[in-house]
Amino acid sequence: MDDTPVYRRLIVIAPVMAVIGAGVWFALLRDGAPTLTPDGAQEKAEAFLEAVRGGRADDAWAGTAADFKSMYGRDRFRHYVRSKPVLKTPATFEACEFKTNGSLRMAECTFRPVGGKGAITVVLSIDQDSWKVGRLSVE
Repeated sequence: MDDTPVYRRLIVIAPVMAVIGAGVWFALLRDGAPTLTPDGAQEKAEAFLEAVRGGRADDAWAGTAADFKSMYGRDRFRHYVRSKPVLKTPATFEACEFKTNGSLRMAECTFRPVGGKGAITVVLSIDQDSWKVGRLSVE
């Protein structure tokens, strides 16, 4: 029989159990979604709007989420951009708000047209393990 005192066994077992617990949490319970900072969300939304403003609607569309592409085929997106002249004007970043809808995480970035009224909203969502534009709305 082992003569090692119980407290010495606990000193060895406790760290081992902590490592095992951390491994289980990391493997099973951790949210594996990519992270996005408010600055990163702003940069992605601004890059998308800059492509639209610069007449590169196809480039902007190519970098969108699959749901966006399903909703706006390439030709429909081109038409939408042409029908919203405010998208051709400079816009000032106003805010970025992170939201969840069930298990769907989103970053909603709002821009105000310079010298104009209304708002441009670019919503980013996770698509194939990266954040992409999932929705665009113009008020």
